[in-house]
Amino acid sequence: MGYFTFNGKSSLDFGLRVTNDYKIVSTGNDVDTVTVDGRDGDLLISNNRLKSVSIELPCTIKSNKSLQALSTDISNWLNVEGYKDMTLSWDSDYIYRVAFIETFEIASIMRQFGTIKLNFLAQPVKYFKDGMQRQNLSNGLALNGKGNVKAKPIIKLTGSGETILTINGRKTKLKDVQGNIVLDMQSNQVYSGNLSAWNKVVRSPEFVMPFLDAGRNLISWTGNFTAEITPFWGVKA
Repeated sequence: MGYFTFNGKSSLDFGLRVTNDYKIVSTGNDVDTVTVDGRDGDLLISNNRLKSVSIELPCTIKSNKSLQALSTDISNWLNVEGYKDMTLSWDSDYIYRVAFIETFEIASIMRQFGTIKLNFLAQPVKYFKDGMQRQNLSNGLALNGKGNVKAKPIIKLTGSGETILTINGRKTKLKDVQGNIVLDMQSNQVYSGNLSAWNKVVRSPEFVMPFLDAGRNLISWTGNFTAEITPFWGVKA
């Protein structure tokens, strides 16, 4: 039997152990199929995204608390808004981003023993733990990535004025930066402090928002800036 963590707490804290019949439905490309008269087969139209992943964790319960009291504790733990970090003991190199959006019921075996099935909605990429660590960048040097998907990093540039950030030839131009600016591609936000800073991004066909390739990434920038990055390397879940 295994265990999992969710939002910083372990299932073991609630007496939950995952049985071996857990299910993880893998991601796939989100594609619409269209039938066209006179054409064999279906026309495939890509939505340029990966589908969400479902994770089903059947658990046994063994606790010093009554199942009624434990049910309240589990509900308070799981019923939080938004995606939270999850780790699985049998897949320990990765962090999943999951949300608990369903109800649950406990099947009682004895007063302090039972079973429960928990269903989570997961983002389609699971992240390497070391790929979620922040690191300083050196201007003009390569950052070697891993995984099998394009990474959506969080990049912080500290300095003032104008700069062009270049990653493997792809350019992002920023203007009138005052102190620092954060390009958060995980949430598709640009901010400085607590304020939105999209007005600092120069919009032009030659400039794009940054992403990282799974392999080698040559990163440079202009101006008197320093940079740090949390790359979020990952693989398809």
